[in-house]
Amino acid sequence: MIQYLLSLNQQMRIQIQIKYFYKKKMLNKYDLINNQSDQVKVFLYAFFVWTSLFTFINQKLNLKNQQKKNADDIKNRLVSIIHGIFTFWTSTAIILYEQPQFSDQNSQTTQFAMIVSAAYFAYDFLACVYYELADTALVAHHSLAICGYAMATLSKFGGPSSMFGLMCAEVSNFPMHTRCILRTIGLRYTKLYEVCELVYFGLYIIFRGLFVPYMVVATIPEPNVPLLVKLSATGIFFQSVYFIYEMKSILRRLYCQYRERTNKGISYNWFTINPKITQLQYTQRSKKDTVF
Repeated sequence: MIQYLLSLNQQMRIQIQIKYFYKKKMLNKYDLINNQSDQVKVFLYAFFVWTSLFTFINQKLNLKNQQKKNADDIKNRLVSIIHGIFTFWTSTAIILYEQPQFSDQNSQTTQFAMIVSAAYFAYDFLACVYYELADTALVAHHSLAICGYAMATLSKFGGPSSMFGLMCAEVSNFPMHTRCILRTIGLRYTKLYEVCELVYFGLYIIFRGLFVPYMVVATIPEPNVPLLVKLSATGIFFQSVYFIYEMKSILRRLYCQYRERTNKGISYNWFTINPKITQLQYTQRSKKDTVF
Protein backbone atom coordinates (compact mmCIF):
# COMPACT_ATOMS: atom_id res chain seq x y z
CA MET A 1 0.00 0.00 0.00
CA ILE A 2 2.79 2.44 0.91
CA GLN A 3 4.64 1.85 -2.38
CA TYR A 4 1.38 2.44 -4.22
CA LEU A 5 0.87 5.78 -2.42
CA LEU A 6 4.45 6.92 -3.15
CA SER A 7 4.07 6.01 -6.82
CA LEU A 8 0.75 7.84 -6.94
CA ASN A 9 2.34 10.95 -5.41
CA GLN A 10 5.07 11.02 -8.09
CA GLN A 11 2.62 10.44 -10.94
CA MET A 12 0.26 13.17 -9.72
CA ARG A 13 3.12 15.67 -9.42
CA ILE A 14 4.33 15.05 -12.97
CA GLN A 15 0.83 15.14 -14.43
CA ILE A 16 -0.05 18.42 -12.69
CA GLN A 17 3.19 20.08 -13.83
CA ILE A 18 2.46 19.10 -17.44
CA LYS A 19 -1.26 19.63 -17.48
CA TYR A 20 -1.17 23.02 -15.76
CA PHE A 21 -0.07 24.68 -18.98
CA TYR A 22 -3.11 23.26 -20.76
CA LYS A 23 -5.57 23.89 -17.97
CA LYS A 24 -6.72 27.31 -19.13
CA LYS A 25 -7.43 25.93 -22.59
CA MET A 26 -9.29 22.97 -21.09
CA LEU A 27 -11.40 25.29 -18.93
CA ASN A 28 -12.26 27.70 -21.73
CA LYS A 29 -15.62 25.98 -22.19
CA TYR A 30 -16.57 27.13 -18.66
CA ASP A 31 -16.75 30.63 -17.24
CA LEU A 32 -15.94 29.95 -13.60
CA ILE A 33 -15.52 33.63 -12.75
CA ASN A 34 -18.86 35.12 -13.82
CA ASN A 35 -21.20 32.22 -14.57
CA GLN A 36 -22.69 30.62 -11.45
CA SER A 37 -24.32 27.89 -13.54
CA ASP A 38 -20.87 26.76 -14.73
CA GLN A 39 -19.60 26.91 -11.17
CA VAL A 40 -22.38 24.59 -10.01
CA LYS A 41 -21.74 22.20 -12.93
CA VAL A 42 -18.04 21.87 -12.11
CA PHE A 43 -18.86 21.44 -8.42
CA LEU A 44 -21.27 18.58 -9.21
CA TYR A 45 -18.79 16.98 -11.62
CA ALA A 46 -16.05 17.15 -8.99
CA PHE A 47 -18.35 15.81 -6.26
CA PHE A 48 -19.19 12.87 -8.54
CA VAL A 49 -15.47 12.22 -9.17
CA TRP A 50 -14.58 12.23 -5.45
CA THR A 51 -17.52 9.98 -4.61
CA SER A 52 -16.72 7.61 -7.48
CA LEU A 53 -13.08 7.48 -6.40
CA PHE A 54 -14.06 6.37 -2.89
CA THR A 55 -16.51 3.82 -4.34
CA PHE A 56 -13.73 2.38 -6.51
CA ILE A 57 -11.28 2.17 -3.58
CA ASN A 58 -13.98 0.72 -1.34
CA GLN A 59 -14.66 -2.06 -3.84
CA LYS A 60 -11.08 -2.86 -4.83
CA LEU A 61 -9.20 -2.57 -1.52
CA ASN A 62 -9.69 -5.61 0.69
CA LEU A 63 -9.12 -4.88 4.39
CA LYS A 64 -10.86 -7.85 5.97
CA ASN A 65 -8.24 -8.04 8.72
CA GLN A 66 -9.35 -4.61 9.96
CA GLN A 67 -12.44 -3.65 11.90
CA LYS A 68 -15.06 -2.08 9.66
CA LYS A 69 -14.66 1.41 11.10
CA ASN A 70 -10.88 1.25 10.71
CA ALA A 71 -11.21 -0.05 7.15
CA ASP A 72 -13.63 2.76 6.26
CA ASP A 73 -11.24 5.29 7.79
CA ILE A 74 -8.26 3.98 5.81
CA LYS A 75 -10.18 4.02 2.51
CA ASN A 76 -11.42 7.54 3.15
CA ARG A 77 -7.89 8.68 4.01
CA LEU A 78 -6.68 7.38 0.64
CA VAL A 79 -9.13 9.74 -1.05
CA SER A 80 -7.92 12.51 1.26
CA ILE A 81 -4.33 11.81 0.20
CA ILE A 82 -5.27 12.10 -3.48
CA HIS A 83 -7.10 15.37 -2.78
CA GLY A 84 -4.10 16.66 -0.83
CA ILE A 85 -1.66 15.81 -3.62
CA PHE A 86 -3.91 17.39 -6.26
CA THR A 87 -4.61 20.60 -4.33
CA PHE A 88 -1.01 21.05 -3.15
CA TRP A 89 0.50 20.84 -6.63
CA THR A 90 -2.35 22.83 -8.20
CA SER A 91 -2.14 25.66 -5.66
CA THR A 92 1.67 25.65 -5.87
CA ALA A 93 1.52 25.84 -9.67
CA ILE A 94 -0.91 28.77 -9.50
CA ILE A 95 1.30 30.64 -7.02
CA LEU A 96 4.49 30.02 -9.02
CA TYR A 97 3.18 30.53 -12.57
CA GLU A 98 0.44 33.13 -12.11
CA GLN A 99 2.12 34.89 -9.17
CA PRO A 100 -1.13 36.49 -7.96
CA GLN A 101 -1.22 39.30 -5.44
CA PHE A 102 -3.52 38.96 -2.45
CA SER A 103 -5.59 41.88 -3.78
CA ASP A 104 -6.06 40.35 -7.25
CA GLN A 105 -9.35 39.06 -8.59
CA ASN A 106 -9.55 35.28 -8.77
CA SER A 107 -8.33 33.66 -11.98
CA GLN A 108 -10.11 30.89 -13.87
CA THR A 109 -7.69 28.27 -12.54
CA THR A 110 -8.01 29.57 -8.98
CA GLN A 111 -11.79 29.32 -9.19
CA PHE A 112 -11.45 25.78 -10.54
CA ALA A 113 -9.13 24.72 -7.70
CA MET A 114 -11.45 26.16 -5.03
CA ILE A 115 -14.58 24.58 -6.53
CA VAL A 116 -12.93 21.15 -6.82
CA SER A 117 -11.65 21.40 -3.25
CA ALA A 118 -15.06 22.53 -1.97
CA ALA A 119 -16.59 19.50 -3.68
CA TYR A 120 -14.08 17.27 -1.90
CA PHE A 121 -14.96 18.72 1.50
CA ALA A 122 -18.67 18.24 0.75
CA TYR A 123 -18.02 14.59 -0.18
CA ASP A 124 -15.77 14.02 2.84
CA PHE A 125 -18.25 15.62 5.21
CA LEU A 126 -21.08 13.33 4.02
CA ALA A 127 -18.83 10.25 3.94
CA CYS A 128 -17.56 10.84 7.48
CA VAL A 129 -21.08 11.37 8.78
CA TYR A 130 -22.37 8.26 6.99
CA TYR A 131 -19.50 6.03 8.17
CA GLU A 132 -19.55 7.57 11.68
CA LEU A 133 -16.03 8.99 11.34
CA ALA A 134 -17.01 12.61 11.97
CA ASP A 135 -16.37 14.54 15.16
CA THR A 136 -17.02 18.13 16.20
CA ALA A 137 -13.64 19.35 14.92
CA LEU A 138 -14.20 17.81 11.48
CA VAL A 139 -17.72 19.23 11.20
CA ALA A 140 -16.49 22.72 12.12
CA HIS A 141 -13.44 22.53 9.82
CA HIS A 142 -15.31 21.24 6.76
CA SER A 143 -18.23 23.63 7.23
CA LEU A 144 -15.85 26.60 7.45
CA ALA A 145 -13.86 25.39 4.45
CA ILE A 146 -16.95 24.95 2.26
CA CYS A 147 -18.39 28.34 3.25
CA GLY A 148 -15.01 30.04 2.78
CA TYR A 149 -14.57 28.60 -0.70
CA ALA A 150 -18.14 29.54 -1.60
CA MET A 151 -17.66 33.14 -0.50
CA ALA A 152 -14.33 33.47 -2.32
CA THR A 153 -15.78 31.92 -5.48
CA LEU A 154 -18.94 34.03 -5.56
CA SER A 155 -17.21 37.29 -4.62
CA LYS A 156 -14.37 36.65 -7.12
CA PHE A 157 -11.82 37.71 -4.50
CA GLY A 158 -9.83 35.85 -1.85
CA GLY A 159 -8.58 33.15 -4.22
CA PRO A 160 -4.87 33.96 -3.84
CA SER A 161 -5.21 33.72 -0.04
CA SER A 162 -7.05 30.41 -0.46
CA MET A 163 -4.31 29.05 -2.74
CA PHE A 164 -1.64 30.11 -0.27
CA GLY A 165 -3.61 28.47 2.54
CA LEU A 166 -4.08 25.28 0.51
CA MET A 167 -0.38 25.04 -0.25
CA CYS A 168 0.55 25.45 3.42
CA ALA A 169 -2.18 23.07 4.63
CA GLU A 170 -1.72 20.27 2.09
CA VAL A 171 2.08 20.11 1.93
CA SER A 172 2.04 17.86 5.01
CA ASN A 173 -1.09 15.94 3.97
CA PHE A 174 0.64 12.82 2.61
CA PRO A 175 2.88 12.01 5.62
CA MET A 176 0.05 12.98 8.01
CA HIS A 177 -2.45 10.49 6.58
CA THR A 178 0.20 7.82 5.96
CA ARG A 179 1.16 8.13 9.63
CA CYS A 180 -2.47 7.61 10.68
CA ILE A 181 -2.89 4.62 8.36
CA LEU A 182 0.27 2.97 9.70
CA ARG A 183 -0.95 3.49 13.26
CA THR A 184 -4.32 1.98 12.40
CA ILE A 185 -2.82 -1.18 10.87
CA GLY A 186 -0.57 -1.70 13.91
CA LEU A 187 2.76 -0.36 12.60
CA ARG A 188 3.15 2.53 15.01
CA TYR A 189 6.44 1.29 16.43
CA THR A 190 8.34 1.09 13.12
CA LYS A 191 10.94 3.25 11.39
CA LEU A 192 8.49 3.95 8.57
CA TYR A 193 5.97 5.44 11.01
CA GLU A 194 8.70 7.43 12.74
CA VAL A 195 9.93 8.90 9.42
CA CYS A 196 6.39 9.82 8.38
CA GLU A 197 5.80 11.48 11.73
CA LEU A 198 9.01 13.52 11.61
CA VAL A 199 8.45 14.57 7.98
CA TYR A 200 4.87 15.55 8.83
CA PHE A 201 5.96 17.61 11.83
CA GLY A 202 8.83 19.22 9.92
CA LEU A 203 6.69 20.28 6.94
CA TYR A 204 3.88 21.44 9.22
CA ILE A 205 6.14 23.57 11.43
CA ILE A 206 7.99 25.15 8.50
CA PHE A 207 5.00 25.98 6.30
CA ARG A 208 2.48 26.71 9.06
CA GLY A 209 4.97 28.50 11.27
CA LEU A 210 6.56 30.70 8.59
CA PHE A 211 4.17 31.14 5.67
CA VAL A 212 0.75 31.13 7.33
CA PRO A 213 1.49 34.24 9.47
CA TYR A 214 2.61 36.00 6.28
CA MET A 215 -0.64 34.98 4.55
CA VAL A 216 -2.76 36.32 7.43
CA VAL A 217 -0.89 39.64 7.59
CA ALA A 218 -1.20 40.06 3.82
CA THR A 219 -4.87 39.02 3.64
CA ILE A 220 -6.54 40.95 6.48
CA PRO A 221 -5.89 44.50 5.15
CA GLU A 222 -7.34 43.72 1.69
CA PRO A 223 -10.80 45.36 1.40
CA ASN A 224 -12.05 43.09 -1.41
CA VAL A 225 -11.28 39.81 0.36
CA PRO A 226 -14.48 38.44 1.99
CA LEU A 227 -14.64 38.50 5.77
CA LEU A 228 -15.16 34.73 5.92
CA VAL A 229 -11.92 34.17 3.99
CA LYS A 230 -10.10 36.41 6.48
CA LEU A 231 -11.64 34.49 9.37
CA SER A 232 -10.60 31.19 7.74
CA ALA A 233 -7.03 32.45 7.34
CA THR A 234 -6.99 33.57 10.97
CA GLY A 235 -8.45 30.20 12.03
CA ILE A 236 -5.68 28.36 10.17
CA PHE A 237 -3.15 30.52 12.00
CA PHE A 238 -4.49 29.77 15.49
CA GLN A 239 -4.91 26.08 14.67
CA SER A 240 -1.31 26.03 13.47
CA VAL A 241 -0.05 27.69 16.66
CA TYR A 242 -1.93 25.16 18.80
CA PHE A 243 -0.71 22.13 16.83
CA ILE A 244 2.88 23.37 16.72
CA TYR A 245 2.77 23.74 20.50
CA GLU A 246 1.43 20.17 20.79
CA MET A 247 4.08 18.90 18.35
CA LYS A 248 6.75 20.38 20.60
CA SER A 249 5.54 18.14 23.44
CA ILE A 250 5.33 15.12 21.15
CA LEU A 251 8.87 15.70 19.84
CA ARG A 252 10.13 15.90 23.43
CA ARG A 253 8.38 12.58 24.12
CA LEU A 254 9.86 11.02 20.96
CA TYR A 255 13.35 12.01 22.11
CA CYS A 256 12.77 10.34 25.49
CA GLN A 257 11.56 7.22 23.69
CA TYR A 258 14.66 7.25 21.49
CA ARG A 259 16.85 7.50 24.59
CA GLU A 260 15.10 4.50 26.16
CA ARG A 261 15.56 2.43 23.00
CA THR A 262 19.22 3.40 22.78
CA ASN A 263 19.89 2.55 26.43
CA LYS A 264 18.24 -0.86 26.06
CA GLY A 265 19.80 -1.60 22.65
CA ILE A 266 16.42 -1.97 20.93
CA SER A 267 15.72 -0.60 17.48
CA TYR A 268 12.68 -0.35 15.23
CA ASN A 269 12.26 -2.37 12.06
CA TRP A 270 11.13 -0.56 8.91
CA PHE A 271 8.02 -2.56 8.01
CA THR A 272 7.49 -5.02 10.87
CA ILE A 273 7.25 -4.82 14.65
CA ASN A 274 10.36 -5.79 16.58
CA PRO A 275 9.20 -8.27 19.27
CA LYS A 276 11.66 -6.72 21.74
CA ILE A 277 9.68 -3.46 21.92
CA THR A 278 7.55 -5.05 24.65
CA GLN A 279 10.54 -4.37 26.90
CA LEU A 280 10.08 -0.63 26.38
CA GLN A 281 8.05 1.07 29.08
CA TYR A 282 6.42 3.62 26.77
CA THR A 283 4.84 0.91 24.61
CA GLN A 284 2.82 -0.16 27.65
CA ARG A 285 1.26 3.28 27.94
CA SER A 286 -1.32 4.43 25.41
CA LYS A 287 -1.38 8.17 24.84
CA LYS A 288 -3.58 9.70 22.15
CA ASP A 289 -1.94 12.54 20.26
CA THR A 290 -3.89 15.77 19.99
CA VAL A 291 -2.68 16.44 16.43
CA PHE A 292 -4.18 14.88 13.33
